[in-house]
Formats: sequence, structure tokens, C-alpha cells
Amino acid sequence: MPRRPLATVPQIAEHYGVPEATVRKWYQRQTCIGPRMFRVGRFLRARWDDIDKYDEALAAESEAA
Repeated sequence: MPRRPLATVPQIAEHYGVPEATVRKWYQRQTCIGPRMFRVGRFLRARWDDIDKYDEALAAESEAA
């Protein structure tokens, strides 16, 4: 199975419907908010698999509430 390219900040922001600044704050605050992100050089990226896992966790959390 081919690997999907890493998600960029604009793609993550569009996926969650939030401003790009919010995505950067998720990373800077190192909180549990947002998917796992990391730096590639000076660029912030995320794996789509991590985004999918975060989405599943959000869905499970909202179902439990």
C-alpha cells in the first residue's frame, strides 16, 4: 500500500475547520489537543494515520458523553 504524503498545516486546518494559527498553537502548547505533529526541517507536519486516530478518539469521546 503506498504511503500518503504528510499533512501540511493548511490541510490540517481545513480538515478541522479551524484557522492555521490554531493548528500551530496545538503543536506549540504540546497538549492533547489536535493530532500528533512534528517538524520536518522548519515545517510542521502530521501523518494522516495520526489524524485518523485522533478523529476516532474524538468520535469515541463524543459518544461516551
